[in-house]
Amino acid sequence: MEEHALRRSLSDELHARAFHDFDGAGRFVRYVFLTDGGTADILAYINEFLVANGQQSIPEGSKFLRLEMGGYAIRVEQHTEFLSVSFIERGYSKATGLLDDAFDAANATLPLAWARGIPAPVFHAIWLEIGGKPPRGITPEKMQATMQSRAIASNLFSDGAAQLHFSFDIDDSGFARIAMFNEHISPNRMGRVVQRVVELETYRMLALLGFAGVREHGPTLGRIERTVGGLTTDLAAQIRQSQGQVQQLLSVLSSQAADLEEIYAKTSYRLAATKAYEAILMDRIASLQLSRLAGFQGVSGFLGRRMTPALDSCRAFAERLSRLSERITRAGDLLRTQTEMIIQRQNRDLLQSMNARARQQLRLQQTVERLSVAAVTYYGVGLVGYLAKPLSLAVRGWDINMVKAAAVPVIAFLVWLAIRGVRQHIKEPEEDSES
Repeated sequence: MEEHALRRSLSDELHARAFHDFDGAGRFVRYVFLTDGGTADILAYINEFLVANGQQSIPEGSKFLRLEMGGYAIRVEQHTEFLSVSFIERGYSKATGLLDDAFDAANATLPLAWARGIPAPVFHAIWLEIGGKPPRGITPEKMQATMQSRAIASNLFSDGAAQLHFSFDIDDSGFARIAMFNEHISPNRMGRVVQRVVELETYRMLALLGFAGVREHGPTLGRIERTVGGLTTDLAAQIRQSQGQVQQLLSVLSSQAADLEEIYAKTSYRLAATKAYEAILMDRIASLQLSRLAGFQGVSGFLGRRMTPALDSCRAFAERLSRLSERITRAGDLLRTQTEMIIQRQNRDLLQSMNARARQQLRLQQTVERLSVAAVTYYGVGLVGYLAKPLSLAVRGWDINMVKAAAVPVIAFLVWLAIRGVRQHIKEPEEDSES
């Protein structure tokens, strides 16, 4: 039986980022890099390090790699728009509190100096410390000093089996610190918890990327809204006037539509990604099953007060984009309708003017025809007089004046008949072309 080309890759996707047991005390340090400029330089730098340490380079097309390096593990993950490099230390014995070198970047045994040389700007750096059970007399003030943070968000989780403390801040070494005190969570569950905690902090920052775009393009969107509002008012005023003119408004509306489309092109993907990252963030918080830690503000409450307004701003910005696009579309429809009416009025006026000129030309033509009949009759009577003069000499009693007088109506009728025939000859081809 022939197998579909995507079957294996889609099945393996469920196992691409497997959990690994985390036993004892230790730490999880992650660096996050945005990959909008590509990953080639980063991967080349990592592969050079791996080969130098006796490891195989990352296979082409691989999205996840975890290698034991002797004393620590290195973990490389490639996502849609970011790449993370993580270091994991575990297996230390610590009955109470954190390890003695917790959050000590200067003396860490991990290759943090090498990681700082990765050829890409660090978007986020996370340091998670896992220790034993919480020490006695732990207070928000003590944890705030330990975490080098302006505020602390803390919770119990796993039915009180462990404590979790987030700094949601950046310390002097450039890390966002997280501390976890574990009393009796099994290693296999701790592996899942560690990954969810680190992902929570990762996606918290990624979700806020959309807010940066909102702040950047918000003033421009506000200007477009004001311009379109004024344009709509002017359009309504022009429509109410019987001779209103709206042609000059069309160029203004087109310019605003182009500016709005530019903003949409720059922010639509980011706003959609923000929505997706927010959903992942909320899922990670829910999966931890957090409960209240007496004396501390909780993670959900902290993020609700500090982060929800930014995410709400992103949603409001997306809604403003959509509504403003609809307003411009409706204004454009009104402009087109009004322009068509103006064109129809102009066509009507042009036809009336053409009809008036045609009537004038007809009257002039009729006058010229009458004059032509008179002139041709005059010359025809003169010719008759020249022809009749010899007869008047040969025939006694022949009055040439009477002959001329008798010839006038005959010549006039013949001339009129000839002009009528010409007019009829011209009219027939026009009727044939119309039919």
